[in-house]
Amino acid sequence: MSRRPKKYLIDDIRSRFQTVALDNKYQIFIEPNLDVYNASADVGIERRFIDEDLGLYVSDAVLPGSSFADIEVSGDRQGITERMPFKRIYDDVTFTFMVDRYYKVMRFFEAWTQLINPLHGQVDGKANNQVMTLSYPKDYKCTLSVAKFNKDYFETGAGFLYYCFIKAWPLSISSAPINYESGSILKLNVTFRYERYVMENVNRGQIRSGWKGYSDSFDPWLGRYNEFDTPYVPPKDSTTVKSATQLAVDRDNRIYGNTMPSGAFGITSNQSNLYSGLKGFKTEPQYDAYGSYHNGQLPGGNDPLRFKNKEYKRNNLNQNLP
Repeated sequence: MSRRPKKYLIDDIRSRFQTVALDNKYQIFIEPNLDVYNASADVGIERRFIDEDLGLYVSDAVLPGSSFADIEVSGDRQGITERMPFKRIYDDVTFTFMVDRYYKVMRFFEAWTQLINPLHGQVDGKANNQVMTLSYPKDYKCTLSVAKFNKDYFETGAGFLYYCFIKAWPLSISSAPINYESGSILKLNVTFRYERYVMENVNRGQIRSGWKGYSDSFDPWLGRYNEFDTPYVPPKDSTTVKSATQLAVDRDNRIYGNTMPSGAFGITSNQSNLYSGLKGFKTEPQYDAYGSYHNGQLPGGNDPLRFKNKEYKRNNLNQNLP
């Protein structure tokens, strides 16, 4: 429904405007990677200066902003023209640094740009045949952050914003004017570009429907991740590997036919016992020469050649079997 004007007392309005945020309470943090630290150390900039002092020299800063790039959509609804966003654009941020008396601020950013675009050739870089290349982004992109707070933050702990710039790098270093007029503070303007910024406790990553939360555009297993919840069971191999002897027998059977059909010479699987039919033999578990065992076990333990028919040995062989 539509809103209507509301009457406020002067004291209520005054109390609201007396607690607005001020723009002069902030702190900048620059968090270089190891390559930037090393490049700074090569020009005499110690790490402590970068971690503790450099951010304090920022006299002017900005809180980041962003916008959307949109596209015009016509015809989805009759007579209606709509605009839809398709990309988020992050604004560049410019910080103004006061230059210290040893010019460490200027040398630090020159070393950073030298890391991005190294010069090859003579050591002093003054030769006419010098060449320049570009480094990999992972070597020079770093993290920047801006902490915005109120004057009573350290007493109350309320009123705090934290912006983190992901993969930031110096896009440009402006010219610093100098003159003979009034002696003013030398300042250096540096513009940073970054991939995105994150506001603490506001921007949060959301789980996508892709496998393990990855972006759908880069997920080759989209919609299939449930298939991998159970352990993988390889299929059974039904391949039969025949010995060289069996292959030779099969070859002869194809050429000459079966030269020893079933029952030839009175040999059957039921007569596979080498000692069957002998006088005085008593049946007990014995080794089957055709690959089967009577009563489901081997005689004499696991060695099929150790027969322990004592009566057979005494009455027939009269010798010790192995």
